[in-house]
Amino acid sequence: MIRRSLIPLFGSLFSPLLLADDNTLVLNQQIVSAPSVESTTVAAMAKYGSKVEIVTREQIERAGPAADVTRVMQMFIPGLYVAPKNGPFDYGTYSLLGGRNDDTLILLDGVRLNNRLYGGLYLDTLPANAIERIEVLKGGQSLLFGTQAVSGVINIVTRSPQTRETSGEVNLGVDTFGGTTGDARVEKIFTNGWGDLGLLAYVSRNASEGYQPFRNSDYSGRVSDKKRSYEVTTLGTKAIQSFGDDSRLELFYQYADANLDFARPVNNYKTTNDRVQQIATATFEQAINERLSYFVKGHINDWDTRYTRIDNTTNGGRNVRNHNDYWGFTDWGVQAEGKAELPGGHVLVVGSDNQWFKGQDDVLVIDDNKAQAHALYTQLRPQIDALPNWHPSIGVRHEAMSGGDSATVGMLTSLYDLNDHWALRGQYGTAYKLPNAEQLFVNEPGDEIGNRNLKPEKSRNAELGIDYKGLLAERDFSASVTLFKRKITDLITLDDVQWVNGQGQIQMRGFEADAKLALDDQWSLQADMTRNLTESRTGVTINDIPSFFARSRIGFESENRLWGAGTAIRYIRDITSSKKVEYGHYSVVDADAYRYLDNAHQHRLSLLVENLFDRDYVTSRASNVDNLGRPFTSQVRYTYRF
Repeated sequence: MIRRSLIPLFGSLFSPLLLADDNTLVLNQQIVSAPSVESTTVAAMAKYGSKVEIVTREQIERAGPAADVTRVMQMFIPGLYVAPKNGPFDYGTYSLLGGRNDDTLILLDGVRLNNRLYGGLYLDTLPANAIERIEVLKGGQSLLFGTQAVSGVINIVTRSPQTRETSGEVNLGVDTFGGTTGDARVEKIFTNGWGDLGLLAYVSRNASEGYQPFRNSDYSGRVSDKKRSYEVTTLGTKAIQSFGDDSRLELFYQYADANLDFARPVNNYKTTNDRVQQIATATFEQAINERLSYFVKGHINDWDTRYTRIDNTTNGGRNVRNHNDYWGFTDWGVQAEGKAELPGGHVLVVGSDNQWFKGQDDVLVIDDNKAQAHALYTQLRPQIDALPNWHPSIGVRHEAMSGGDSATVGMLTSLYDLNDHWALRGQYGTAYKLPNAEQLFVNEPGDEIGNRNLKPEKSRNAELGIDYKGLLAERDFSASVTLFKRKITDLITLDDVQWVNGQGQIQMRGFEADAKLALDDQWSLQADMTRNLTESRTGVTINDIPSFFARSRIGFESENRLWGAGTAIRYIRDITSSKKVEYGHYSVVDADAYRYLDNAHQHRLSLLVENLFDRDYVTSRASNVDNLGRPFTSQVRYTYRF
């Protein structure tokens, strides 16, 4: 067998996922040897009718000198509402196609990141310099991805080594809130006795004294710590070993240490989360022949936090309410999937997904309990010769959980190419969401009680869309409109003091529209908007989802691409909190610019201005107090590439 280097191997790995000038997804039809899990699963679903968005490496760099993943998604993913609670490296509120905070599944190279204690999304320990792209698969996707993929899946794909020469970059930055950032990456491909070995390593550190996240009028009692500071250090490495032409082994590990203030407006002396997160994956992939391939993947996501809360007392003393109290979880699993091209061009996908989970919280009193789930799934992607422009798929998944509960879901997708410019797509299926550890096991005295008999929450999801790609006034133009509808049954909710499955159903519906236009060779314009409508037959409502939000961005690139600039505005209409208090109603303007200092693009200066007009706006509400978004902030960063 002839040995093949990793450089053309990577070319073939990523050949199914190509990006056109307008960043839309283009699929290459060639057969791919040793297919990469991260680069084919989402791309394939785009071909069969699911709406897919891609955030490129260039966009990640344009999101800001010290951009974290949350900010990248806030700027560039149409239909995704993002509201970081108290600035960078904090928890946030997310909504995709009208979904709740835990209705979207977040993956890192295919590994689940959602917090299995509380179901939320925690992305604050993922450095943007380690990310190659972000793939967004919209609508109910439980068939291939399981629990929490109710409104969509976001797969964050880490960078891989690309060159035989030692290469990488170093970044240094500062901002106006005493923030400093620094990160570095290095990579190289070697040749050994088995094939080629690609190695990559990265490190990043972010620190800031932070801004004041509450209005002065909202502070009460004796508050001595009014700012929310943070220190986050991350180390990561990836190794990819090819074996001949048709197989590869990939190993990934990331260690993140975060020391984060937890802002509180009442009697706060010191409240901190000191956290360590470790993520490790191992993936073996092989193309047995041109028609048959498979992968086996194991992962572990381990999260350990020590929580401290100290109050000021009226007599000038200190009241230690928590001192290094532990909360954390471990999520590990094994997935295997095979793909076969059958006679006639039909494609069959068969897989097994097995996950184990344990979590403990000494703060909310969640005992150390374990849970597990095991799933089998299959999907058929038929090729219908009589209708060559129609690309359907159909599949089913059965998942059994601890305690004897189970969920069976199905999914039907369809893409029809009307002509070279227009395409009609749709998907219909069921999805489910397992109860999290808090809902099952919480036992805080005087507060809510967990319910070990909770059933999975189920939903029926439908999306229908039309896409256009062509010219408008002789300029490149693309546009898309998607209608969505979701009916939720067995809603997991609080009934006075206990978590229960609610009666009746809740319906979410709405639409999303986005468009991109090249005004000329240098100017570009993009915009999107989403409308969400919620209906309930039980009196239960879904909270913290904006009824309407929209974004627009205009960008300029110099003719020689040595410098560029852009400005963006996002508008958020009314949002209703769990206490039935309405907030939102704001517009925020950001601006960014960059300048390369040399023609070789080795040295670059970047500038980001957030909240250009210093708008006072509310990202969320807790304990009847407004959490304020980041005020006017300017950041400068220097980049050196080698």
